[in-house]
Amino acid sequence: MTFEHDPKLVSDLREAVARAWQEEAEEDEQLTALADRRRFTIADLAGEMVNKGFRVAVEFGGHSFSGVVVGGGPDHVTVAGSGLRADIRLDTAYWSVVPAAKGETRPGVATQETLNARLAEHADQRNTVRLAIPGGDLVIGLVTVVAQDHIEIEDADNRHVWVPMSLILAVIRSTEFQ
Repeated sequence: MTFEHDPKLVSDLREAVARAWQEEAEEDEQLTALADRRRFTIADLAGEMVNKGFRVAVEFGGHSFSGVVVGGGPDHVTVAGSGLRADIRLDTAYWSVVPAAKGETRPGVATQETLNARLAEHADQRNTVRLAIPGGDLVIGLVTVVAQDHIEIEDADNRHVWVPMSLILAVIRSTEFQ
């Protein structure tokens, strides 16, 4: 009795083994990606949004904002929308994220600057901002003082408004004058 090689059988077996290995590798990649997502914090995800310039729609305390993520710090993300820029606290919002298409990414600028530091810059520059607070309300005015636990705004009627830091969901400003 002679043993003859069947080239078709050999080819079919190789393809079956290669398919099985490929499927196993894909399953391993999916499990690894899932394990990574489980260990990520919201700050890790924000860093990803900044680094890849994702488009987002954000909801926070009765407010909504959408645009491209252009920067951020350890406690906030900066989103550029139509004529406005918002520094949005990470722990007060939920994010709908649309990853950028290939070739469309424009990485933002990640810093170690906190939202309080951003507010202090606005005070130093005497910027007018909109503070988004819960309930869909806005406090609009000139940032005059940033204290340890509150911010002082001078509104259009020259009233001084004190807003606790814990109520500030986002700081929104016009990009027209920047």
